[in-house]
Amino acid sequence: MKLSDLRILFAGNPAIAVPTLRALAATCNVVGVLTNPDRPSGRGRRLEAPPIKQEALNVGLPVLQYDRLGKKAREEVAELNPNLLISFACGHYFGPKFLALFSVGALNIHPSLLPKYRGSAPIQFAILNDERQTGISIQRIAAEIDSGNILASEIIDLSGTETTAQLTEIVAAQAPGLLLRTLNNLCSGELKEVEQIGAEVTFSRMLTKADGIIDWTQSARLIYCKIRAFYPWPKATTTFNGTSLAITETSGFLLDSSFSTQEPGTVTALIKKKGLAIVCKDGLVYVSRVQLAQKKEMDSASFVNGNPQIIGSVLGT
Repeated sequence: MKLSDLRILFAGNPAIAVPTLRALAATCNVVGVLTNPDRPSGRGRRLEAPPIKQEALNVGLPVLQYDRLGKKAREEVAELNPNLLISFACGHYFGPKFLALFSVGALNIHPSLLPKYRGSAPIQFAILNDERQTGISIQRIAAEIDSGNILASEIIDLSGTETTAQLTEIVAAQAPGLLLRTLNNLCSGELKEVEQIGAEVTFSRMLTKADGIIDWTQSARLIYCKIRAFYPWPKATTTFNGTSLAITETSGFLLDSSFSTQEPGTVTALIKKKGLAIVCKDGLVYVSRVQLAQKKEMDSASFVNGNPQIIGSVLGT
């Protein structure tokens, strides 16, 4: 089989998948793009198209939008005569009737080193758990979520300073090359499939806004990871004078048991080049950018200029 024999239906939604669709459209025969319907967004609640739809229209590809993949969806997909499904952050459940439309198979791009962090938030959980490596896996789509055989993977080394926004950009940039190499191996018959080891499986669950609430009695390292993992969404949050305060950037943390005598959440000082020093269970977290509810995000020094009473206050009370 040749690469030109593939008739690909690409399924995705968010911006992380856009570079992959762009690369596929430039090198392969993409017969259509499957994505979610446009959704209301922003304060004006105007309909906004998924980033994948916008890219598909830019490169002149047919777009199919569904809330669920029922009979109508299968019939319209079948009219495109695809033989390979490629999914990247799509969110749809692909049932057996839908998967039967693809004679070559169905592949999923997952931003972790499977079987680690199956599920909907693998990038966030890799940062939250202070991993030093994560990666990208390409797998067969199976009935159980993210359980299919692994066809290829690529390691991404982590420095321990990345935010979810930054790691998402890294994954978005590296996924196209890994996928194209995998498709070439698929066509040449050189793919080696690896079954996932059940004992090594871990999961990442869907996040909510409540996950972002900071508990200052936790360790400084964990809070440091949490701030990075939950940016840009749902953002790590606390309260200041009864108003929600998002912690949008951290410059680091300090493990020092001498601070354990102070109440967790106490803002001890504004430190040059580090930001607000806030007491945690076993030290300090340095907060370099914040955003008060209904206000613009700003650096900590600028925030203190307008809110000097934050020094000495206890956040989250």
